[in-house]
Amino acid sequence: MKIRASSIIGWTTAILVAAFNLFAAVMKFVPVEPGSDGAVMMERLGVTGMMQQLGVLELIVIALFLIPRTSTVGFVLMIGYLGGALATNLTHGFTHLEALPIYILFVLLMISAWFRNPELTTRLRTGRA
Repeated sequence: MKIRASSIIGWTTAILVAAFNLFAAVMKFVPVEPGSDGAVMMERLGVTGMMQQLGVLELIVIALFLIPRTSTVGFVLMIGYLGGALATNLTHGFTHLEALPIYILFVLLMISAWFRNPELTTRLRTGRA
């Protein structure tokens, strides 16, 4: 694949992942009315008292992921953050269908890493480190 096409694919998927996570991070700072769907979900997940901290963490991870020099570290942190979100959802009674957005983000994140961070996939591509 040509370098330009792979760069477009890598950046497009990275921006999609970042945009979704940015929306989620910003929503963690929005006050939630007691009894609303958002409050019920936060209570169900057990994260009611730590939404702002999670939002700050998510913003830091997004920034590291988008900056080319730190994108590998950002990718690893994003995998950890999304893995924790998925584990929390599944261990608190959410179905796989309810966690589908996280699965989609994982796929987009992997596609982005494949094209933006060749050092992560060198062994898979060439068979050697």
